[in-house]
Amino acid sequence: MARLAEYLARLAVLFGNKEHVHFMKVRKGSAIPEIVVDEPAVSKVKARLSLVSTQDAPEDLARANRDINRMLRDDNASGVLRLKAGANILEFPGRKTPLAEEAVVYELGEVDGVIIRVGGKDETVPVLMEGEQGVYYHCNASREDARKLAAFLFGQTIRVIGRGKWRRTQEGEWELESFDIKDFEVLDETPLVDVIAGMRTLKGSHWNEMDDPQAELKRLRGA
Repeated sequence: MARLAEYLARLAVLFGNKEHVHFMKVRKGSAIPEIVVDEPAVSKVKARLSLVSTQDAPEDLARANRDINRMLRDDNASGVLRLKAGANILEFPGRKTPLAEEAVVYELGEVDGVIIRVGGKDETVPVLMEGEQGVYYHCNASREDARKLAAFLFGQTIRVIGRGKWRRTQEGEWELESFDIKDFEVLDETPLVDVIAGMRTLKGSHWNEMDDPQAELKRLRGA
């Protein structure tokens, strides 16, 4: 039952439109879940599922697809998503997936996101960040940095700097497994239009007097 719940959770991400997607029952056979999509969301669900395994797939969609395949491989199985008594929509090769060699790389870098959880009793405190498209980053910070980061819980977008542990999965995808935070900064979310307007008001900048400000900027950069 617990394993079935894990599969359903990933399928819910694949379908999206949670308020219009319903789990009805498990049909006879090898744990076949029956899922119903309300008519108003059918076209949206179809469009979302069509992005699976394409370069345009949002990260949460791609990750859910990878998770389902990994789980099926662990369970020595494969699967298919099909219309009831109809055509196949998606195939999950699972155990049939050609596997690449796993690899782990430690690399300095940066991660941007919103702090959604800070907690723990150890000297190294777990910090959970949410990036774009619903991607989650599992980070660690010192108690001092964790205390400072907690002030931005569910607030502004933060850029953390540190050392990440990247793992290449057996499907050949790179995933950030953990990230050790060494420093951070709060990102300025001021709209670009407002930033440019502010630059034009700076005394002595002469931006408004230039015929081609972009050309002057390139010249200053040596481009």
